[in-house]
Amino acid sequence: MEKVLAVITNWDDADQVLARARHLAERLHTHCELLRPVHAQVRELQHYMDVAAFGEIQEQILEIERARLDALRGDDPGEVVWCQRVYRAVVEHAELVGADLILMATSRQGALANLIHRADDWHLLREAPCPVLLLPRVPKPILSVIAAVDALSEGTEQELLSERVLDAAAAFAHAHAVPLTVITVVPDPALIYASPVAVPMGEQILDELIERARAAQQALLARIGLHADVGRIETGRVEDVVTALAADGLLVIGSVANKGLKGMVLGNTAERILHRMTTEMLVVN
Repeated sequence: MEKVLAVITNWDDADQVLARARHLAERLHTHCELLRPVHAQVRELQHYMDVAAFGEIQEQILEIERARLDALRGDDPGEVVWCQRVYRAVVEHAELVGADLILMATSRQGALANLIHRADDWHLLREAPCPVLLLPRVPKPILSVIAAVDALSEGTEQELLSERVLDAAAAFAHAHAVPLTVITVVPDPALIYASPVAVPMGEQILDELIERARAAQQALLARIGLHADVGRIETGRVEDVVTALAADGLLVIGSVANKGLKGMVLGNTAERILHRMTTEMLVVN
């Protein structure tokens, strides 16, 4: 890892984001760069003034934002960009500078805003060119790193995603000198489908799935030569199990980036967990 891109979307979170980025840069032996996307909330004014007048207002806003960023960034490089959508500006800048990690605070949008507009976090998880570390509103110490992998799904794409998740989790566990836990959740089909009556699967079938998951998880770790301090197989709804287990740690999870109507309606596991997380969450795509 060579570059951490610290994104400041809200000045109230700026000190936390920058402190975490610098801490990670030190632990991972890399450096950080700052990005301040300025959302064009005044674009409606373009309908009521000429281009020159609007351009002057835009430049005044950018000058103020650059001054604030310069006062904060110290020796770290940083840039202010004017944008229509924050997540697009972040994706484009991360690609431009070759970022290996995007770090930012979770959105401050409420549940209704998320439902109608879809928080930029959700779009960013789908399109980011590198892993995204999302910080909670209230910082918490990291006592462990939890890597959630789907050991039951087959296919080269899923295997490669699981390997990337484990590699990232191991790096963060080493950097923070904390234990690494690898967890695989065996979902109960009765909980996946939105049935008003949850009918649990047969105990024998569930036991067989648990054993398959345990063997697959061990094979995955052996294939990449990774030692986990704890390996766990749990059953239940993925987001319930993972958020409970990661309450005092940094969660690392993969995103399969569902797009289109399916993504908007169902989201994916990473996004459902994001809505409930109160600790740091690293999403690997």
